[in-house]
Amino acid sequence: MVCQHTKTRHAEGLAVFVAAAAFILAACGGGGATTETLAPLPTSLTTTLPTTLPPMTTTTTLVTASSSTSSTSTTVSPGETLVLRSDGLGDSLFGVDAAALIAIVTELLGKPDSDSGYVPTTNKFKLCPGTKVRSVRWGDLMLMFGDESGYAEGRLHFFSWNYGPVAGIAPVPLGPTTDGDITLGSTVAELLRVYPSAEIFMDDVAGASFILESTLSGILSDQTPDGVVIAMYGGNACVQ
Repeated sequence: MVCQHTKTRHAEGLAVFVAAAAFILAACGGGGATTETLAPLPTSLTTTLPTTLPPMTTTTTLVTASSSTSSTSTTVSPGETLVLRSDGLGDSLFGVDAAALIAIVTELLGKPDSDSGYVPTTNKFKLCPGTKVRSVRWGDLMLMFGDESGYAEGRLHFFSWNYGPVAGIAPVPLGPTTDGDITLGSTVAELLRVYPSAEIFMDDVAGASFILESTLSGILSDQTPDGVVIAMYGGNACVQ
């Protein structure tokens, strides 16, 4: 490309030079034989014909092609930050202030789908500790709060979480897992591969169940390797 532009500019310079010479010859009676000496080229003409052409100025336009490998966009579900732990949920430990945790989860997941408010344990949650208890639910995730548990007493605090069973066609919110990526729908085979010491057993009331730790357990569809996790519990879980 540079060579082509250079040839063009030299050609243009030569054309100017020839035209100027023709003009001078015509002005001096050119066209026939003559013994007269031609006058030298005007100084202005010789000075406007540079002996060295300046480098050609080019403009380069860079076109960036979008590529799935060079530029990716990843959307992270808010539920992924709510890690299902034996000592809490996400970054919040059991025993933290009730109102503070409700505000945190509401900011992540939006307004709760249901909230019992604080009620006497004798009215609704008879197996839960303390004198009053509150359940706040976001889809299939329910958090429990009360004034007494193995984590605190005499103040309203967070003491357990329940995830599942699934009410619809997929877990809501989507994303909460244990630190080993076990969640609703994980198989027994996967559970045992991540937690080899997990206890798989048949409970008289809940049916096929598992325990990872004393404060982290769940229910299975069955005990076979293809059986799946249908519910999980953390903390001082109590049944409604």
